[in-house]
Amino acid sequence: MKKNVLLTVLCLLALVMGNSVLAQEAPDSQKVYNIAIVPYFNSTEEKAGYVEEIVNGKYTEQYSNQNFHRVPLVEVQKALNEAGYDVSNMELPDKDVLATVARQTNADYVIAMEISELITTRHLSYFQNKVVTKTKLRYKFYNAGQDKVTSFQVTGLSENKAVFGYTGYKDPITKALNQALDDANQKVMTYL
Repeated sequence: MKKNVLLTVLCLLALVMGNSVLAQEAPDSQKVYNIAIVPYFNSTEEKAGYVEEIVNGKYTEQYSNQNFHRVPLVEVQKALNEAGYDVSNMELPDKDVLATVARQTNADYVIAMEISELITTRHLSYFQNKVVTKTKLRYKFYNAGQDKVTSFQVTGLSENKAVFGYTGYKDPITKALNQALDDANQKVMTYL
């Protein structure tokens, strides 16, 4: 009888402890982050329309799921204007501007990005045509809870070769940008 009572008490204790652990873990896995994404700018000379298409999708698509609530662009732009941020200066916003955006939009995190380098070169030889693209993206990531800005940059590199043929610029530029944007999004996820 004592063994049964002791076994029952131990089972109940394990059940209660297991439920409290699960209850503590559930809110974290259900956490939805408010994220403000500052419109990026391209300070390079490469202004082809497909560059904008790639970046518009990849820069924000990572934050289009159930873990994130993206602050509407109108609210972000209003906060940027009130903070005195002028995109025509071609500089990423400083900490005070990012903090203002976070405060006014109730964002947990603010992300800003610049395409700072996008260089494509063509190399020709007798039988081969090669196009090489290197891109560099600069980021600022603001964590409102820690009042901390983390700056980083990522690069993407692509090389397309054609023997007895012609290779264009779009494919290597697309690959380099996608690589850099994927690397940047992975970095951002480690900061959350």
